[in-house]
Amino acid sequence: MKNIYLIFCLLTIPAVCFADDDTDKKDPQLIADVWIMTPKAGHEADFYAALKEHVKFRTEKNDPRTWQVSNPVTGDNTNTYLIRACCFEWSTQDSYTEWAESSGVQKHWGETASQHVDSYNHDFIVIDTKNSHWIEGTIVNYVGVRRIKVKNGSHTQMNNSIKSLSKFGIDNKWPHSWSWTYPVSGSSDVNFIIPFENYAAMAPLEESFYQYVLRVHESKDEAMKLFDEYSDSIESSTYTIYKKNTELTMTHKEEK
Repeated sequence: MKNIYLIFCLLTIPAVCFADDDTDKKDPQLIADVWIMTPKAGHEADFYAALKEHVKFRTEKNDPRTWQVSNPVTGDNTNTYLIRACCFEWSTQDSYTEWAESSGVQKHWGETASQHVDSYNHDFIVIDTKNSHWIEGTIVNYVGVRRIKVKNGSHTQMNNSIKSLSKFGIDNKWPHSWSWTYPVSGSSDVNFIIPFENYAAMAPLEESFYQYVLRVHESKDEAMKLFDEYSDSIESSTYTIYKKNTELTMTHKEEK
């Protein structure tokens, strides 16, 4: 059975291998629907107004999903919009696609905002619920996204590192939230996400997770090994901070 799964991993995208390698897992796989859009040069104000109008239209149509809009505040292209709905099972995507067509929201987008868009990037993101730790009541005004490209042949090592480090943090009650996600397209092998309430929360912690693990772990050598295996799996990484756009984020009546 393991050999069959190994062949499956070699023939498919990394996200599937990361998210589904626990054959005993009973929980359904959750995904997010993510769009990244860049307005045409000179159309920034028109796109913003059209997107705002479209959000209102979707709200009036009782969109069954809540779409959150964020903008990058770091990087070389801050004139982009990250539009995200989370979290749902694959099986619901068919009915949602049908709703989007029958409700007229797709037509509305084409008549309002589409003409102002220069480029689209669309992906489904697998949420690693088992290795993520999102504390209830976390205030999220910003998120830091570390996009990690894994070295060829190191996906199993990275997967084991994620499991081990996350389990240690969860078991020892590390008092912070984090999330691991895997793009279905494979454009980035792993995303590590940290929420922030404000810029002040982004300041270095008095004790980093690395320092925490070294202090709490029974064996300093084993603790160092966990981080060495993790860092040795990384080919490259980038970090972007996104700010939640509250004016454009859709809110259902019951969520206010």
